[in-house]
This record gives sequence, C-alpha cells and structure tokens, in this order.
Amino acid sequence: MPKKKVKKFRGSRTHGKGRNDRNRGAGCRGGRGNAGRHKHKYIKFIKLAKMGLYQFGKYGFTRPIEVTQRYRMVNHLKKTLRALKEEGKLDDYTYRFLYSRPDLNVSDLDYIVDRLVELGLAEKRDDTYIVDLTQLGYTKLLGGGIVTKKMEVKVESATLRAIEKIEGVGGKVITEG
Repeated sequence: MPKKKVKKFRGSRTHGKGRNDRNRGAGCRGGRGNAGRHKHKYIKFIKLAKMGLYQFGKYGFTRPIEVTQRYRMVNHLKKTLRALKEEGKLDDYTYRFLYSRPDLNVSDLDYIVDRLVELGLAEKRDDTYIVDLTQLGYTKLLGGGIVTKKMEVKVESATLRAIEKIEGVGGKVITEG
C-alpha cells in the first residue's frame, strides 16, 4: 500500500509548495465564493443548476414605471404621426421635424405653426393661431426657446415656463389634465 501524501510531508514546513505563503489564501482554491462560475468552475455550477441549487444569469430586474410610460408615450406619438402622414395630412418635412422631437418646446411650435396651418392641422383667427397638440399625439408642452406668435394651444399638460411664455405674448394654454 502506498504512503499517504500527508505522511510524506510531515516535518516539512512548506509541504512541497515552495515559499510558505504559496499554499494560503483564496488564490490556491480558485477564488472565494462563486468566483469563476463561468470560467474554471463552470462544470460544477452546471451540475448545481441542473439540481436546482444555483441560478444562472441576470434575474429580478423590472424597469422603472417612468421609463415604461415614457416609452409608451413616444411610441404613441410616432404611431400618430405615421398615421397622419399616411392620410396625407403631413408632408415629409413636417413629419420629419415632429418625428425627431418626442418633447415639443414652445420654440419648436412657434417655428412650425405656419406650416401646420397650411396643412390644416391648425387654424388662424385674426392674429391668433389655434393648435390642438393632442391631435398630433403630443401630451406635454415644454418651455424651451422663444415665442414670437400669439397662440392658443390645447394640450394635456404644459410646464409653468411654457404657459408663462405663451401668455407673455398674449396667447393662452388650455390643459385637459
């Protein structure tokens, strides 16, 4: 019967490992815990996963509600704009302009309102433009930019800054929400 390795190394300080610290720590065991589960300990964890003792990959993440609501809002907007283009109510330029802006600022509206009147999506009474943004698929009007035209805008919600800017030139914002 052969000698046991332990007996062979009795009396030896390093047990054939060279310097004293080479046989210590997690490095000699392939890392601590689950380290190497997709590399050098792969087979072990495949077997554990088959027995139901280990779970592979990412799990347990849910997207924040704000992210999913925004995603749905943008998709609804793009779908509405596509439908308006197919009906012939939007020309290519206006479609691309609005499609590239999921958030509409007052300066964008000020820039495109004349074109919307030409296409029949807005109307002009005296010197006031009347625009229904819900018809275009927009739910919120933001206050970025400068307003030069008097407008009456119908939208679900608008920021305080947008309302101030439009009312500053004599227009008004009608919110549904």
